[in-house]
Amino acid sequence: MKFNKTALYLLCFFCSSFIFGQIKVSEYIQPSSISNSSDNQLYFVDFWATWCGPCIHASKYVESLQKQYPDNFYVLSLSQENPEVVKRFMLKHKNGLATAIDFEGETFKKNKIYSLPYSILLNAQGVKIWEGHPADFKSYHLEKYLKENKSKVSIEKMIVTQSYQKEILKSDKDEQPKKDFQIYKLNEDWDVSLQIVHKESYIELKGRLQDILAYSLDCYKSQINISTDINESYQIRIKHNSDAYYDMAKYVFKALKLKKTSNDKQGEALVFDINTPTFWDTNQIDWGSDTQHFLIGDSEIKGDNVTLSQVKYQLSNVLETPILIAQNGVDNTIHDWDIHYKYFDLMVSVMKDSYGIDIHKKVVEYPEYIITKRRR
Repeated sequence: MKFNKTALYLLCFFCSSFIFGQIKVSEYIQPSSISNSSDNQLYFVDFWATWCGPCIHASKYVESLQKQYPDNFYVLSLSQENPEVVKRFMLKHKNGLATAIDFEGETFKKNKIYSLPYSILLNAQGVKIWEGHPADFKSYHLEKYLKENKSKVSIEKMIVTQSYQKEILKSDKDEQPKKDFQIYKLNEDWDVSLQIVHKESYIELKGRLQDILAYSLDCYKSQINISTDINESYQIRIKHNSDAYYDMAKYVFKALKLKKTSNDKQGEALVFDINTPTFWDTNQIDWGSDTQHFLIGDSEIKGDNVTLSQVKYQLSNVLETPILIAQNGVDNTIHDWDIHYKYFDLMVSVMKDSYGIDIHKKVVEYPEYIITKRRR
């Protein structure tokens, strides 16, 4: 009887450990076209987002690992974004990895994923045996863990698909901002690109203050001069079409008791000369209302229903160069955009032919915004 009780205890322990280690997803975007095994010793979860530039390069590296080890090792690429956003992104960034959505963020939260890209490695019992930046996971690490973890488990038992429709609808309702502007300090440092998520009735930003202010002022983030003690990480929610939506910076400064002064700084910048604009209308791209407004790839930026100022912000930060508009009062209503940025000459040609924007690279004076705490 004592033996039976001990065996039962151990069985319950290992079963509960396994259940804890399962990977929960809400929807599969695609199965793996590389993996050969339905039963595997190791499961590698690569957490990523379409807005995260470094994630694209990390994904290519992880895909190469899956190609080198198609047996007993299974990679799952996991995003918590809208499935339609991910599907559109993958049309341009194809890979052979299994890709799924953690739409309610359960697996992200369970593993405390606060920065991207980030990955974890699980054995067949669901025990986390490695975590970190995916580029730090080398083939010799993989071979070591394969030797140490011989047990196998099927994909169906390790990765559980759950429908979150009811919970998502309830969660979205509960998360509606009660005020036009809400700001919260994050417990963890947000050390990746600014996350911008458009909901039906509000916009949500997550990132460091420097990135948030660059977004709100439509400028290159290096134009924001801010000390490290002030440059903390925040989450902001702003209701659409509110005063805070159109003057975000003012509300941030007021909430955090900051002040902004500006100096002219001389350096190389891009100047947009727009005498006769030929901007696209809003019928060229249609991604729906509750999705990201930008898709940013290795060489192109696509925008759905966004303004010239928003394009200027995105382009300045991928090019790491300040951008100025020569004329005042240029059309700043919403349009659709498809811009190549990797090769400068091609970008200049496309911007001129498609949108009537002449681009000149010059040494000019551009504003630098100095952010300090207000004196009491």
